[in-house]
Amino acid sequence: MKKKILTMLTLSFMNLFSCEKPVERNIIFTSFYPVYDFTKRIVGDKFEVRNLTPVGIEPHDYEPKAKEVVGLTESKALFINGLDLETWSSSLPEVLKEKTYKVTDNIETLSINNVIDPHLWLSPKKAMKELENILNIMKDIDSENYQYYLDNYNKAVEDFTLLDQEFSTSISTLDNKYLVVSHAAFGYLCNEYGLTQVYVSGLTPDDEPTAKDLEKIIEQVKTYNVKTIYYEELVSPAIAKKIADETNVKVATLNTLEGLSEEEINNKEDYLSVMRKNLNTIMENQK
Repeated sequence: MKKKILTMLTLSFMNLFSCEKPVERNIIFTSFYPVYDFTKRIVGDKFEVRNLTPVGIEPHDYEPKAKEVVGLTESKALFINGLDLETWSSSLPEVLKEKTYKVTDNIETLSINNVIDPHLWLSPKKAMKELENILNIMKDIDSENYQYYLDNYNKAVEDFTLLDQEFSTSISTLDNKYLVVSHAAFGYLCNEYGLTQVYVSGLTPDDEPTAKDLEKIIEQVKTYNVKTIYYEELVSPAIAKKIADETNVKVATLNTLEGLSEEEINNKEDYLSVMRKNLNTIMENQK
């Protein structure tokens, strides 16, 4: 139903912009927080970077309103994650599709039940590949400032490499490497650092586990001597807490970075600081 409504809206936009090409403003839009963070690191002050998904909204549930689509059409570019995370992007007007870029192109992916996992950004190594893609996109968009973007990219890679090393060194010391999470968003992180993801819901937080699924997870929690069930800020913790109660274990929060809270924004948090908080949470609760 959502897709049908958006398609009807975008048909009107196609008519609106068919007569003349909209004037492009010096703005790059991004679909949700990780893409915003990575883009801002590369672009610096050469373009204004604006994030689409509002604070407190899960990006799986977001779709742009009519006036936002008009603003997107007047921008220089739209950067999205891709891999079917932004389902609304397929219904955008052609004039906007032509300047929409996927930052995950040509990056090796994982799948769950034959569905591609879109959460690459939660692996610092994959995040660095996204940074490289953004650098190459900017070379096409604004080749005159390529050296500036390259310098920013090199600085970002230094920071992300340090983060990767911190994850690798810390997690290698853990005895219990079963990570039980409410939402199957941590597959790339687990795959990168030798953890095993056990998930309650699938690749979207709205996936509801069956009674049989819950029984299996409860059994795994007991079998693997799991001490903590992790849930995320933008999703209800009810099921995670139910499992924790039945197995007499703790609950803790891991941040998928799909959106920062007002408090985190006010405190100048970013991808690196939140990922370090995730690492600290894992280290404190996996012992």
